[in-house]
Formats: sequence, structure tokens, C-alpha cells
Amino acid sequence: MTETFFAVRGSHNLTHEEFDAHLALAIRLENVAVLLGAGASKAVGGHLMADIWREISSNYADDVAWLRDENLLNDKNDGNVELLLDEIEIACLDGARRRADTSKLHLVRHNIRKAVIRAAILKDELWNNPENAGVDADFLHHRQFFTRLIGNRQPGQAAPWVFTTNYDLAIEWTAEALGVHCVNGFTGLHNRAFRPSTFDLGLRNIQARGEARFGTYNVYLAKLHGSVSWVDTEQGGIKEVASSTLKPKIDNFINSGSPEEWPGLMVFPGATKFVQTTGFIYSEMIRRFTEFLSKPNACLIINGYGFADDHINRLVLSALQNPTLQLIIYLPQLDRIGIYPIASSGEALQPNKQLGALLRAQLPQITVKGYSGEGYFDALARDLPEPALLDETASQARSLEQLLKRVSPVPVSYISGVGTAEPRNASANADGNREEDEGES
Repeated sequence: MTETFFAVRGSHNLTHEEFDAHLALAIRLENVAVLLGAGASKAVGGHLMADIWREISSNYADDVAWLRDENLLNDKNDGNVELLLDEIEIACLDGARRRADTSKLHLVRHNIRKAVIRAAILKDELWNNPENAGVDADFLHHRQFFTRLIGNRQPGQAAPWVFTTNYDLAIEWTAEALGVHCVNGFTGLHNRAFRPSTFDLGLRNIQARGEARFGTYNVYLAKLHGSVSWVDTEQGGIKEVASSTLKPKIDNFINSGSPEEWPGLMVFPGATKFVQTTGFIYSEMIRRFTEFLSKPNACLIINGYGFADDHINRLVLSALQNPTLQLIIYLPQLDRIGIYPIASSGEALQPNKQLGALLRAQLPQITVKGYSGEGYFDALARDLPEPALLDETASQARSLEQLLKRVSPVPVSYISGVGTAEPRNASANADGNREEDEGES
């Protein structure tokens, strides 16, 4: 059988056991986060950017040809749907300023938006019954990912962060199906408005004692590029809408040929978004990502992310100035980019400037794993260690307690700080007690 495992930390190749040990230590650092890209949702029905572009090129070939003729589609944004939509949005605003006919622009934008939203639907049946994510076979690795990520948190440690460039609801559905509170910046029952201060709050179980203190009860979620559940309001704010309420509007939009049917979803954080009043939400998400990368004793795991977003790449690169940050990257195409001596499994790929710089630096802070299926999301879910019931300190305390039970004249209830201690022989003096103990031991 051909070996398909490859992992490297700095310039040192890791065995399977060494990588597992490193991940087990990193996942228990004080601050832990995961950055997920489109690849993390592929198994549950999501599409990669390349998949979306193929659909656009196939279903809307005339639109693509028109965009090229108008020089809105060029070498810079060819294949990058988000950059293309940004160009179209700017052209729409400029046309409106000049009072030009922008009907064709709006129609092309409408068709491209439909392709993007279709990619974020995942599974139709989950929109009305999101609790089924708890039993859906395709969500197995998402459930493993969550239970292991939060279960490895130690007493007193902060809840983990999940940063994602995805618009879909895979993370929210999985967390809710597992009973994990998802802190995503929105708060409210009937009117879920965006309030960044919620990211500074946490949950704890006031009844928890001993081993029950392990793990956390919430996860922080920052969607860097927006979400299909975010809708802008007429008042210039943003609210989060339940999937069952939003689905009919999304269906109407996808089935419509009119650009006027756009339901106002906040999913395209292009340059134009930052001149709108609702653009602050994207800035806040990026700020939280930057803030995490500067924290001491932090670990960031990257999975399903193709390093196509320059602004995120630059943040990751600059974060390496934090000497206590550990970066673990899952990269399926690792063998095809020609940086490491691995037998290639396909056509060679040219990494972008930031990814190439990241890998060629060979810093001991950076651990990379890839090659074939070992770089996908299911591999991350399997690699994360099962939550330990006791950490090393607790194990040492338990051993000490057992030792004291054998040698101490004081009941364990006293050792634990509960109850009162009474000598086993109240009439015996200190020497007698010591002799009795020595005789028993």
C-alpha cells in the first residue's frame, strides 16, 4: 500500500505519531481557533469556488462573454467570484452616478448571485429541520469536530473560536444540534441584532465540579465573509433570521429572473460594502480574527481554506510575529505545489505569493499536513484527540489523594476540605497515633 501521510513542522518531517502528539498538545493551549474555508463544507453539500465558477461558466456563458467584452472579467478576477462581484458592484454604482443604463449589469449580477446562494444551501431539508444535523450521516465529521474541539478545553480556559469564510449554516446547525451555544455576535429573541459585545461574554455551569468542569458550553463563531442568515434592514442595521423563515425568500430569489428579488443577504464583503452603513459587521469580524492572532499561547488550525483571500493571508503572515502562536495547516494539494519533496498525485499547482512565503519560511511555529485525503476536513475531525477525562494536573491530584487515603489518619473528607477531622482513637496521644499508623503502613 502506498504511503499517503505527510506532515512537516518547520523543516522536520513528522511521523504520524509525532503529528498526533503535537496536535494533542496544541489543541489544549490557552487559546484555540479554527479557520475553515469552503472545503470544510464540501461533504455536506457545499461548493468550492472552482465549482461555483464552473456552474457560472456553463449556465451563464453569454454573461461571462459579455463581462470579458466589457473588461469586467480579467486575469485578476478570473475564477474568483467575490472579486468579480466587487467589480460589477462598483460598475453598477458608477453607472447609476452617470445615469447610464445598468440593466444588463444588474441581470448579470443577479445570475452570479444565484450561483453563489445555491452553493450555500447545502441541504434543503435542513432549512426547516436544522436539528437533523445531529443525526445526518453527512454531518458526522462536523459533529466529531465540535465535540472534540470543545471537549479538550481545560478548566478555566476560554471557549474556542471558529472563523470561516463560508456563507452556509453548517457550523450553526451542527452546534445547535449538539446543544452547543453559538456566540456569533447576534443577540435577541424576536429581533436578533448584531452587538459585538456578545463576543466578550461566555457561559459556565455553576453546578459543575471536578471532571464536569472540562470542556466548554459555547463556541465563538466569526463569519468573515457574511452569512446567508444575515439580512440588512431598512433602518441600515443587520439582523439574523431563522433558516425556516428565510428559506422561502431564498427560493423565490433563485427561481426568479428579476434582479429586484434580491432578499438583502449579507454575503458579499467587497470594497463597496465598507462604504455602506452595514459594512461595520465585516470590520468587526476581521478585528476579532486579528485580536485572536495576537493572543499569547494560541493555536490556529486552518482547514478547507485555499489561501485565495489576500487580506486574510496577510493577517496570518503578520501573526507569525507572535512567538507563542502555533499554526497548523491542512493542505490537500501540498504534494502538487513543489515546495516539499513529495511524490505528486496530480497536475502541478503554483501557490500564491502569501502561501508560498508561509511554507518556504519553514518556521517551527508552522506545522503542515496534507497529501491526498489527509488534508481534508474529515481528516481534521479524526485527528483531533478524544477529550480526556482528566488532565495531567488532575491526575496527579487524584494519585496524591489515593496515597493520602492509605497513609493519613485524617479522613478523606477533611483532606478534600469537607467535614471535620476526628482522630481514629480519641484517647490515643500523638505518639500512639503515629505508632498505629506506622504499624498499619
